[in-house]
Amino acid sequence: MLYFSINSNDNHHLGFLVLTDEEDSAYTDGATGYYAVKAQADAADRQACAAQWQLLEQLSEQESLKWYRQSDYVQLCDAQDHIIGRLKQQYLNLCDQHFLLYDLTGTL
Repeated sequence: MLYFSINSNDNHHLGFLVLTDEEDSAYTDGATGYYAVKAQADAADRQACAAQWQLLEQLSEQESLKWYRQSDYVQLCDAQDHIIGRLKQQYLNLCDQHFLLYDLTGTL
């Protein structure tokens, strides 16, 4: 499992992202798995980033969110398997909203 904190570009903490891989794929090219979003922020951060917060809150309520590894990025899909975003290095793009990720793997 990989764990990340989700932040706005101006560093408001908005929640968490967890990725799990299927069949211990080691996240290699062509790997697939599931991810979960947990929207969690204080009132000031929710207000400062209202559109981003609303998106993360909606994704927090969905189950069976899948990801697919494509060469140097991860493609993210919604519960209906429609592509909604991508993760590349520390950058997360979901439904035209941009976020920064901070790796928490190994610190929890």
